[in-house]
Amino acid sequence: MYNMSWMVKFQKYFFLSVAFLLGSIIPLYGNVFNFLLLILVIFMLWKRKSKVWESLLAERLYIGVNVVFLLYFIVHTVAVLLKGNPIAEPSYGTFEALILNFVLIPVWVATWREWITPGLIKKFLLYFCSGCLLLNIYILFLVVGNKLFTSPGEALEYLYNNRFGENRYVLGSKYWLEVQAMLLAVSALVVYFLLIIEKAWKKRGLLLCMFGVLVVFLSFTVTKSAILGFLLGFIVMNFYLFRKLSFKRQFLFVGGALVFVLSLTLLMDLNKYEERIHEVGIEVQNVREGKFVGGTVAPRLAFIKESFRHWDEFALWGLGVTTKHRIKAWYEASDLNIAVFNNVNNTFLQYWITAGLVGLAVMIFLFFAPLYRMIKRKRFSFLILSVLLVFLVVSNSCVTLSWANSRALMLIFLAMFYFYGDMFSQLENDIPQEEKPSI
Repeated sequence: MYNMSWMVKFQKYFFLSVAFLLGSIIPLYGNVFNFLLLILVIFMLWKRKSKVWESLLAERLYIGVNVVFLLYFIVHTVAVLLKGNPIAEPSYGTFEALILNFVLIPVWVATWREWITPGLIKKFLLYFCSGCLLLNIYILFLVVGNKLFTSPGEALEYLYNNRFGENRYVLGSKYWLEVQAMLLAVSALVVYFLLIIEKAWKKRGLLLCMFGVLVVFLSFTVTKSAILGFLLGFIVMNFYLFRKLSFKRQFLFVGGALVFVLSLTLLMDLNKYEERIHEVGIEVQNVREGKFVGGTVAPRLAFIKESFRHWDEFALWGLGVTTKHRIKAWYEASDLNIAVFNNVNNTFLQYWITAGLVGLAVMIFLFFAPLYRMIKRKRFSFLILSVLLVFLVVSNSCVTLSWANSRALMLIFLAMFYFYGDMFSQLENDIPQEEKPSI
């Protein structure tokens, strides 16, 4: 009994450690985390075999879909290799993603069932946001250096002119701007959620400060998809909150929201956003004229157009292990000015090309299964809806589930939302009406 309780306690500490690292280090060194997780799951199967299998059987549908995806890819690869003369050079990196993320992560998340509680989920969310905040504070110092202390005015001017708007090396690893922005958007929404459900005023003050800083950091990325996802999620949360408040608190809420928006407008330099809007307008006009020139909308539309020119190659079965080099060949031969790119910048289309209708079906399942379970059980969570909106919007502008930087993060959250959606709902609905804060 002592050994078993020690094992559960270890899993809880590991769970909270992963939460902090998920917002900070794991997006930089995801592969290291994958192998540590593999060792842990094997150890748990050895020590607590019956409990682990019981947890896995409880969520066999979700895990089974990912296993079928892996098996399909194996069969597809064997068929391609036996056929001979593949359409492009094979690349086997997808196997690592399928085994160490798509299968392993849901298995690990399912094993939490024995000890997970709404309180632990709340701590997990707070640790995750703290990790994201600290990493972005570190990036802030990478951008402005010690000028933040020696010459604050000059540092702020430099920051507003340059923002976080580029991919950069952080702690020795490439950190994609889209992933950074997505983490900031999710963290800001989660902190806002924690602010809503928190009862202690001192903690509310701390969470409000965290929320403000995360939103400002998100604005520094000037990344349209993540900002749009955040705004949609924020609207969903506030719609839910507004309905829960009394008329008096609704009035105070609207006043507080206006003050918050005005404060952001005063603090933020909107020139960068005006430039981006102008750039998008020019690109849209160019596309209408048949010229795919630009670095935002134009290439993404070109990726889709060029990919569907080769519809007959991937529509049913996918390209499998030849996907990477075949897409590159399409783009190099294209007349749409996309020769320097090597992926379709859309998660759903990427996995459709990779694994045909099976790949597309799995992507739709992963993103919408939590929503389906909420509807089926009639236990809704506005946090789940909000974060899913961020994932969906960002996934339609980049290949989030193909990058090691973002894959583990998203698959952990998606599995949590599906397996433990009732606990998220409980966190929201167990708060008495009079305890709802008028933020």
